[in-house]
Amino acid sequence: MKLYRDERKDNKLTINSSTAAWIRFLRNYGPIPTNDNMYDESIQRALKRHAITPIKLPAPLIDKLVDNFKSPAPISQIVTGTAGDGKTYHCREVWMSLGGDPALWDKGGKIQTLPIGVRSLVIVKDLSELQQEESASLIARFAHDVMNPSATTNYLLAANHGQLLEKLKSAKQTEEVIEVSKAIEEMLVTGINPNRDVHVKLTDLGRSPAAKLLNQIIDTITHHDGWQGCKDCSANNDTDPCPILENRRRLMANGPEHPFRSRLTALIELSEYNSNHFPVRQLLALVANSILGHPDVRDRLMTCDDVPDIQKNYKTYLASIYRNIFGDNLSRRKVEKTELFRKLNAFGIGFETSNQVDNLLVYGADDPGYHTDYETLLLSDKIYGATPAYVSAQHAYLEGTSNTNQNNFLSELRAQRQRLFFTMPNDMEKKYSLWHLTVFHYAGIYLDVVEKIIQGQAVPRRALNMIVRGLNRIFTGMLVQNHDKLVLASSGSYSQSTRSPLLDELISVPRHGGESVSLGADETHGVNIVVRLMYGDQIPPITLELTPTRFEFLGRVSEGALPSSFSLECHEDFLAFKARLLGETQKRREIDGEDQMIDGELVLRFIDLNNDGLAVERRVVVRV
Repeated sequence: MKLYRDERKDNKLTINSSTAAWIRFLRNYGPIPTNDNMYDESIQRALKRHAITPIKLPAPLIDKLVDNFKSPAPISQIVTGTAGDGKTYHCREVWMSLGGDPALWDKGGKIQTLPIGVRSLVIVKDLSELQQEESASLIARFAHDVMNPSATTNYLLAANHGQLLEKLKSAKQTEEVIEVSKAIEEMLVTGINPNRDVHVKLTDLGRSPAAKLLNQIIDTITHHDGWQGCKDCSANNDTDPCPILENRRRLMANGPEHPFRSRLTALIELSEYNSNHFPVRQLLALVANSILGHPDVRDRLMTCDDVPDIQKNYKTYLASIYRNIFGDNLSRRKVEKTELFRKLNAFGIGFETSNQVDNLLVYGADDPGYHTDYETLLLSDKIYGATPAYVSAQHAYLEGTSNTNQNNFLSELRAQRQRLFFTMPNDMEKKYSLWHLTVFHYAGIYLDVVEKIIQGQAVPRRALNMIVRGLNRIFTGMLVQNHDKLVLASSGSYSQSTRSPLLDELISVPRHGGESVSLGADETHGVNIVVRLMYGDQIPPITLELTPTRFEFLGRVSEGALPSSFSLECHEDFLAFKARLLGETQKRREIDGEDQMIDGELVLRFIDLNNDGLAVERRVVVRV
């Protein structure tokens, strides 16, 4: 095993050269100024150059693709998604698994052809690389072959969504191309091929659950054999541990006693339910930055050579993995430009808080009421918790009045809020209102509803009551307390008036007479939460998707608040939903033969609130 010495500080540091090379390679996946982390080809060259064992990324689709092309009756495949979803990686792995020559692939040909028995497979790793004439010719051949059951040529095409549609439209619009284009466009939306004569399957990598992929990526990187030499490194000690190894250790820990991984995947899930997709490339950057981030080193990502100076200057605490998750090791400008960190910082973790959390962090060292929790949540973590830097800033803040002391402590306070979000034991979540450390106070309930729906269990009644009460307050513009009936009201027209005093319909929440209001899954997209309203057998169910943002909006409204940060877009969405409901109630009245005008008298139904805040009906008869 090759070792070398670093004598830049008084004590000598022994570093394993292969581990140092692995760490330098891992930096390529992080948010570095170069674009080497953007391309599969660059990563493969770096692996060979440093003789590093390749990272096997989670890609269950590869086995399915290989089995398909090996089968007696294969069909052509299209792999699509956004930039960084791993399309090129899939194509290369399929090529290799089917016996393709690695050297031929590495030459970078735009179109690769591989014989498989009596058939041939055409692989295009990136459709956008083809010039107009090349793509037009390829699309014409592709359309002809996928509509010809006896064709002996199959295809594996990779392209981003927009590029795929652009290439299809720019090709000569023959009948075959038109038919294939229609089928592909439908598959992009629904995932289902509507035309049996078009023998092609499309897989959108952008629909892969990023939370599951993240756990697999974490396991792959943290268990890579490149870490084996760390046990011989003199920077790995108990008194002042190597920050790289410490971050790796915390990232590896999993299970009920170590909630870090589950909290991180929860943030990813919530983001995706809000239509913020995380490509594999971003997940790799997240893991690399989490382990290697530090604000005082080159590119803000550590190497083994940086560790001695970090330890010598007592700056290990700045490598906190809980800060790195949000890119706090990077410059503010870099964070704002990096999509990954923009999505994660949208949760406001570090800036959002509760009185109990801040009382613990600020006064916990001296307040007997917080003494036990202070020991559990801060003093127990000497590396990133009650560090000398934090204790010193806390003391200066409490004793001094200078702006410098306040700013220093506020920065430390933000870091501790971030750490608490990821480390607070599950049995203390409720006591300290964990999700109040984010802008999504009701995210915990939202994830619980999703889990119950996935497992086929009953949705918590508390969640449904909250949703109905929130809808009622939006629909009426009043602080109604009803949660067993949906109060559908208007202002006398279909205008989006803030206050709606005219009662249109009271709809039973529990199933009664064909009516019901429930929470369920979107039958098209699987586990997306929807609020579903049933009017009976004659009218199809009316649904509205509840993203975490809309769910949060209803939760805040149900408790009497209407925060401006959520109000405008969500309010318009729910008013549009209300307009759909009003239209359906009118249809039902027409089906039932109901008429508000009887013997020249018009009955107006107004909404009154009783002493309990419940909406009750008050009828006024007007003679016309």
